[in-house]
Amino acid sequence: MLNITLKKQIINKIFMLVAFSIFALVMYQGYIKEGGVYTILLILSFFLIAFQVASILYVICIKRTLELKIDENIISWVIFDNKKVHKDIKIKLDEIKQTKTEINYLTGNIYSNFTITFTLKDNSTVELTDGLLYDIGLEKAEEISTYMLNHNLGDEIDVEFANLIKKLNIDVKKEQKFNKKDENYYILGIISKNRKEFLALRLQIEAIYSQYTNVKKNTNNEYLVENSENKDSYIHLKANPIGYMIKFYKVDKKPDFKMLNEFKGITIKNKLANIIKG
Repeated sequence: MLNITLKKQIINKIFMLVAFSIFALVMYQGYIKEGGVYTILLILSFFLIAFQVASILYVICIKRTLELKIDENIISWVIFDNKKVHKDIKIKLDEIKQTKTEINYLTGNIYSNFTITFTLKDNSTVELTDGLLYDIGLEKAEEISTYMLNHNLGDEIDVEFANLIKKLNIDVKKEQKFNKKDENYYILGIISKNRKEFLALRLQIEAIYSQYTNVKKNTNNEYLVENSENKDSYIHLKANPIGYMIKFYKVDKKPDFKMLNEFKGITIKNKLANIIKG
């Protein structure tokens, strides 16, 4: 079971209050001189200011906590506001058709929000998210995601990665590479907390496997590319809270990838340049 206290982010809320106040002043000047659309924008800015003030006062007074539990049959979570139940959700595991976990970013690696979407067999959805007023935070979001993966809830390839770690008894506290071979595929696993690792791995795929140019997925945490001449052969890179997994399916050339910590004495920029050069 996980017990998490959500962050109030009061400083961020004050910053937004100041930004909305400046916006309101600008709109007020436009309202005095021209009116029209500035009147609507001024009213909107007043609503934003009022909401931000109410948010600050609310989080100052209310402590929000999350209690998440997974047993053999049920996943459940309870959200408490000052020990009073705000929300109580229970879902039977055999009713879940798909689980999608999303850690969103405003820009770069700046945390924005965390959402888990459970799609049930009747096609209805249930969400666990930090909402508008509070933040779960990146560290706790990764802790929840890992907890879910260890109970086989999450993206299929991420669950496969978590189960592989259990099977091979990999120490996730130690940065390392490991692999698993089968008849048709080769899996390279990487344990690292360096958030630039994904870009480095993707660049190595592009540099070493130049014949794989048919890009099927290219996001900030997933890269899937097929062989341009053989669509039955692909390379799939996926980042998750535990680490990184690359699946080489029917790929002839054995991967010889490096982690960023294996490039000694040079900057990140030069490391990536060296990766591209091979």
